[in-house]
Formats: sequence, C-alpha cells, structure tokens
Amino acid sequence: MVENYAKLGIYDNILQTIGKTPLVRLRKIERYFNLKNELYAKVEFFNPGGSIKDRIGKYMIEGAKREGKIVEGGVIVEPTSGNTGVGLALVAADEGYMTVFTMPDKMSTEKELLLKAMGAFVIRTPTAVAPGDPNSYYKVAEAVRNLIWKKGQAISREELKEIVEHVQWLVNEERLDELRAILEEEVEETPYAYIPNQYFNRYNPLAHYETTAREIWEQTGGEIDYLFAGIGTGGTITGIGRYLKERKKDVKIIGVDPVGSIYSLVKKGMSLEEALKKAHPYLVEGIGEDLLPETVDLSLVDDMVVVNDQEAFAMTRFLARKEGILAGGSSGAALYGAVKYLKEKGVEGKKVVVIFPDTGRNYLTKVFNDEWLIANGFEVDDEKVLEVLR
Repeated sequence: MVENYAKLGIYDNILQTIGKTPLVRLRKIERYFNLKNELYAKVEFFNPGGSIKDRIGKYMIEGAKREGKIVEGGVIVEPTSGNTGVGLALVAADEGYMTVFTMPDKMSTEKELLLKAMGAFVIRTPTAVAPGDPNSYYKVAEAVRNLIWKKGQAISREELKEIVEHVQWLVNEERLDELRAILEEEVEETPYAYIPNQYFNRYNPLAHYETTAREIWEQTGGEIDYLFAGIGTGGTITGIGRYLKERKKDVKIIGVDPVGSIYSLVKKGMSLEEALKKAHPYLVEGIGEDLLPETVDLSLVDDMVVVNDQEAFAMTRFLARKEGILAGGSSGAALYGAVKYLKEKGVEGKKVVVIFPDTGRNYLTKVFNDEWLIANGFEVDDEKVLEVLR
C-alpha cells in the first residue's frame, strides 16, 4: 500500500541524504535461532555511499573547514578500510577537494574501484605490518601529506598523481628508509593537505552521538535494551553508547570483536603491550584493531563477544538469503555476536538493536564468492557453521 513507502524528498545535494536510515525487524532470524527477543538491524547501507561512514565523513570535513585545517584546492588524505574513504569522497566531490586514500591490501577490490570511480587516488599497503612501520597505511598517508605540505601551496591533480605514484612505488619496492626520511623531515604544516584521521578525530564519535544514536532512540521510542556493534575506530559504539546511557542507565552496550583484534583483550584488563603481542591478521573488514584509538571509550562498553572470520562470513551470507539484506562481513559478525550472546546469557523479552555498517556489494568477490572462501580455507555450508547457535 502507498502509505508503507518512505516519504519522498527533494534535496539540494547528495550530502543531505546522509542519515535517517531504517531500523528493520529481523523476524526470520529470530525464528530460525529461536530468540525470545525483538531483534532489529540499523541498516546503514541506505546512506548514499553505502555505509555508516558517510556520517563521519561529513562531520570531520565540516569540522576541519570551521577550524581552518583545510581550504579550497586542498587534498584530503586518509588511511581507510574503504568505507570512510567513500564518505570522505562524497564530501570531496560535492565541495571540490581532491582525495588520496591508503588502504591495506586485504581490503576488497570493489572498495578500491569504488573510490577511484569517485575521483580518488588509492595507495595499497601491506596488511601484516605494525601501525608504526613506515609502510603501514597510517604512515603512508602521513608521507603523502608531508610531500604535499612540502610544496607549500595548492597543487594540481597531475602533481598529486606524481606524488601518489612515487609513494606507491616506495611501498611496493619496500624502500622503508626513503619513506622514513619523508616522515621524519620537518615540513611546515599547511591547509592544502589534511588527514582527518578517523582514529583520533573527535567528530567521529560526535557524528554518531548527534545522528545515529538519536535516530535509534527515536525509532525505538527509548525502549532499546541492548545495542550490539562491531568496534573499528570505536566511534560508532562510543557515540551511540554515550547518548543511550545518558538517557537510559540500564541499557547494555555490547561490543563485537574479531579474533585477532586487541579490543576484547584490553577490555578484559590485559595491558595494551600484552594484547598487541596476541594480535594477528584476520579477514573480516572494518572492525577490530591493532592499536587503541582516541575515538573509542571502552568504559561505555558493558561486555564483549568475540567472533571469528568463519562465523562472520557464514552469518553474512545466511542473512542475505534469510532476510534479503545484503550486508558486509562486519554486519554478519555483529549479528553472529548478538545471537551468540543472547543465547548464552539467556536474555529474553528485550528489544535489541544490531548495527549493520555497510553493504554486501563491496564483498561480492570475497564473502559471497564460494571459490574465494574455499581458497582461504572456509566452509561454504553456512547452515552447518551456524548450527551451533540453534
């Protein structure tokens, strides 16, 4: 019926369509796993860039403009697993900035091609290196920024292309001493290149405090009991958690962490130094970390649940078939963690919201590709993997 359709609107630009994403009841998931709770997904791929990161892309650049950190003709440089890059690329396309994104080589080809389609330059870096290594995606972003700063003025797209190609060559050839020299050289800061740095940017959690959390509160009529979210930069769970706890003290905020990440270990009381020794690569994208960003406040997280790659991928694929929701691997991880936690803790009669950060269209050649899964040692019989939850 007509009244079931969303109200149509007219907007002046694409950025005005960010946010106001739907909350969708997962009735089939509830029945299949015999959950005695109302289970809802906050479906963030309804954002124009296909992910929750559109929200922070907009907030971080608006904040930088107000603070004079970037000017017209400037270049936005950011280390990203892909989605934050898309959010920033949306803003850049609308407002006329150039963009460069550094991305670990484990990230999907779709994400790289999507960023390039939006006019961005992309530099691929090794995945299995420490954050402080000169060829990590964090440090490579700083190297690009420093080379632009060294110019002392706004640069052309052709000049930016030359810088990007040079830095990619240094990474590919493992010219670590030359990268280190670029990072250590003293250059004057200019507003012609800016790294928002989602891991240390206060506008990251603020975006979720002021938008995502408010939407969830209004959509549930304040009756939310549990929120489950994967933790990447931590901005999502921190911003939402802070807002919800200010309004309902007994709401439970549960973090979902992939095996190989440090968050669950640190939350349990392990020192950062010891946790880092146990960190190792994993394949689910966009959640987990091998550093502790300033954007995460683990004191707001009541409990953690750990999910491995196999569990995340099986639930992601099952979700698409069962509910018709094509979400990414971090969504599957969050959903698996939610079902596991609710069942193991015997939680019943509660209203539960799970954050689905992005679209599965970014992972068609990986998570939704049997050949890729088998080549990486994963089971492709999803129901077999999920049987343990029933």
